Amino acid sequence: MKPTGTLARAARTHSVIIRLVVIGVLLLALLLPLLAVQGLVQEREQRRAETESELIQSWGGEQMIAGPILTVPYVVHTLDESGRKVETVEAAHFLPDSLLIQGKVTPEKRRRGMYEATLYETTLAISGSFHAPDFSGWRVSPGAILWDEAVLSVEVPDMRALQERVSLAWNGEKKDFRPGKGSVGLFAGEIRAALPGLAAGRAGTAGVPFSFDLALRGGGSLGFLPLGDQTTVRISSPWKSPNFSGAYLPGSRALSDGGFDAEWKVISMARAYPQRWMGGEITPDTVRASAFRVSLMTPVDTYLKVTRALKYGLLFLFLPFFTLFLFEVFSTQRIHPLQYLFVGFADCIFYFLLLSLSEHIAFGLAYGIASVCSTGLITAYTTSIMRSGKKGVVMLPVLGAAYGFLAVVLSSEDYALLFGSIGLFLILAVVMLLTRKVDWYRPGFRRPESDVMAQSDSGQGQ
Repeated sequence: MKPTGTLARAARTHSVIIRLVVIGVLLLALLLPLLAVQGLVQEREQRRAETESELIQSWGGEQMIAGPILTVPYVVHTLDESGRKVETVEAAHFLPDSLLIQGKVTPEKRRRGMYEATLYETTLAISGSFHAPDFSGWRVSPGAILWDEAVLSVEVPDMRALQERVSLAWNGEKKDFRPGKGSVGLFAGEIRAALPGLAAGRAGTAGVPFSFDLALRGGGSLGFLPLGDQTTVRISSPWKSPNFSGAYLPGSRALSDGGFDAEWKVISMARAYPQRWMGGEITPDTVRASAFRVSLMTPVDTYLKVTRALKYGLLFLFLPFFTLFLFEVFSTQRIHPLQYLFVGFADCIFYFLLLSLSEHIAFGLAYGIASVCSTGLITAYTTSIMRSGKKGVVMLPVLGAAYGFLAVVLSSEDYALLFGSIGLFLILAVVMLLTRKVDWYRPGFRRPESDVMAQSDSGQGQ
């Protein structure tokens, strides 16, 4: 027996396995364009993030309200190495007994090229009260306290966010805020109002009320520090999709088509710092760690949806490949590996179309156009290579069901895993049902049910 005859017979016997191996190699090769799409998505997403960050920073940045804080300097006398008396000035910081912040956040969108960022403007009404600054327990002599140099300060991350001059109502008196350098060190800049009246009334200043309005603009998020012994923050906005984060979540919130209303209530016992401290006893990081915020996030991210769609890329390559393979199994016609490859490229083009179109039109419309184009191209090509309209049209329900399945998964993020599992199970069930009578040693030949039963009975008799 010639070796070539043995090889030829073995090739015919295992032709199905050989074709499956070739198809597997082609599927692995087509992962490269899918990875290229993934890299393109990441690049575009990074560019969008950079553009959004530039727009937000130009508008004032993400805002955080740190204040008001009452700062009272005092004199400390020490001795240097030579024994001479040295006089230095330190600062003691006091937080309000009650702090109420109320405001409405008005969002707007700004575009740069094809990217946009969510910006906002807000006017916050801030009010509360301070007890008399208490130096007891600190071993500071009354004569060393510089009452006339006391200031009330509010620190913000970026002073460009301030839109109007700020006036302070302190115990019925009007005082103007002035810009300054962050004296507490929470942020780089601050506005401060001098309170020289503390010198005359320091013994009876319990429960001094204050109030001021803060007109700000920013982008991304608006945050607060719970500096009061009792802090209450009430924020409303027409934005429909807020994201609440930070050290505390709102105790009550209401979401509707008209926007949201949220309220936080935080007591000082729930923080990691006291109502008063001297100098560097409390680090700025400790105070900033208590921040909470609301973000005006975009509810649906186009690039996130494209990335999720790419996770099913291998499945979308497998379905048309397996359909073509079944055409080979149930007929004598053979399909060249290059023809498989062209069908795979047409499937990959779907993701390029989806990405490029969704940057300019609604994602749902982009998805519909890309899926129709891909399905139409593959169906027309299959009809041509199979020389049969009946076989070619089989691709329509196959790809239509696949794209419909993916649309359901993308629109329901919470149940994506459940729907994905059910979909894969149904695909496997259909494949097993269609190929249950195939004689894989003789592709194109389907054994009658009687032959199968007879062979089974013969095996049991032996």
